Amino acid sequence: MNLISLSLKTNQIIMKKCVLIFALAFLGTNAFAQDIDAIGKLYNDKKYADAKTAIDKFLADTKNANNADAWYFKGRIYNSLAAEATTPKAQAFEYRLKAFEAYQNNQKYDAKDLRLKVDMWVPYLEIYAGLYDLGAAQFNDKDYESSLNSFAKALEVENFILAKKYEYSQIKLHALDTALVLNAAVAATQSKKNDEAMMYYKKITDANVTEPQYVEVYQVLAEYYEKKKDSVNLAAILEKGRRIYPTNGYWDEIELKTISEKGNKAELYAHYDALIAKKPNEYTLNYNYAIELYNCIYTPDKRPANETELKAKLTTVLKNTIALDKGIDATVLMTNHLYNVAADLSTTGTMIKGIKPEDKAKKAELKKQSNEKMEECIAYCNSAITWYEAQPSLKTSQKNVYKNVIGYLIDMYGVKGDTKKVAELEKKKDSIN
Repeated sequence: MNLISLSLKTNQIIMKKCVLIFALAFLGTNAFAQDIDAIGKLYNDKKYADAKTAIDKFLADTKNANNADAWYFKGRIYNSLAAEATTPKAQAFEYRLKAFEAYQNNQKYDAKDLRLKVDMWVPYLEIYAGLYDLGAAQFNDKDYESSLNSFAKALEVENFILAKKYEYSQIKLHALDTALVLNAAVAATQSKKNDEAMMYYKKITDANVTEPQYVEVYQVLAEYYEKKKDSVNLAAILEKGRRIYPTNGYWDEIELKTISEKGNKAELYAHYDALIAKKPNEYTLNYNYAIELYNCIYTPDKRPANETELKAKLTTVLKNTIALDKGIDATVLMTNHLYNVAADLSTTGTMIKGIKPEDKAKKAELKKQSNEKMEECIAYCNSAITWYEAQPSLKTSQKNVYKNVIGYLIDMYGVKGDTKKVAELEKKKDSIN
């Protein structure tokens, strides 16, 4: 992503006043006035480097250290140097900071703020805009750490302006500059300074910003707290996210993830049930629940004690999910599930070796149930095949799933002894390239 510069046209405003500003230097008759007059001429002639040398030399003299006008002129000169296209970005950053310091020293030594009042406080705005633009340029250069420093200083200058209650006709500054804060957060993230990034993101969430484009800020913070296992702050940001962006499903996802990591399946399923009761038509929520159940049931060597109960639950959840599915994923998952159910019932029946009437009855019942599940599975397999055949093209992954579904049908029709159907399906499977 590229950041956009602020690009305030403050230089023009300042330059229009330069004649008046430096004319004030003629009011004195002492050596100071003469020195400032000479520096002013260098500045007006745009000989900024020479002007810098002169003002630095002037202020290096301890007797001039508390001279308000000198500090003002230093601010003007350094700001102009920072704005030059030929000035390296790192140097421009330092110039802006020194200009900021210089203007503050001017106010320190001039209780009446004569110079800055004439400028209507625009020099501070110029520094803010300059640092903002510099941060954007550094970000676009992928110099993220420097970008962060520039944005942070821009915020510092902006906060100074707000504290002073300076107002401008060119722009209205707000107590929370969301764009600038967000830029600082992104630059911090790119600089691998996650804690600092979160500090900036939190400024936005603390202000309860509600614009749609800021939903990701709340999500980033939620993910951060989840990874840090900070349950208190996580709960707070999830509550705020739900309140401000109630239709966004992310809050449920992160909360379910947190519960899942605890390893308490009963708690997890209960939470899914509660959420689905509130949002029965949310496909993703239903599908994710089905995936959780499926993975729990069919994890090799770790079948749950309540397997039969969970299988029935999965069937119900999948039926609800299929009704909401605009694609085929839920139907395919149902074919996997029912194929496994039928196979498990068949295997259980095969393992009964007894010859007592009750053994034979149990074996027959399991076979009957297996056949019923096969017929259910065949119906869902056919639905899936119809969907795949209707697509203008299929991705490689979709073709693989398609073949797998046909494979289920081949196995089941083989059990039924329908060799003709098996041959037909094998031909169809082989035709999928």
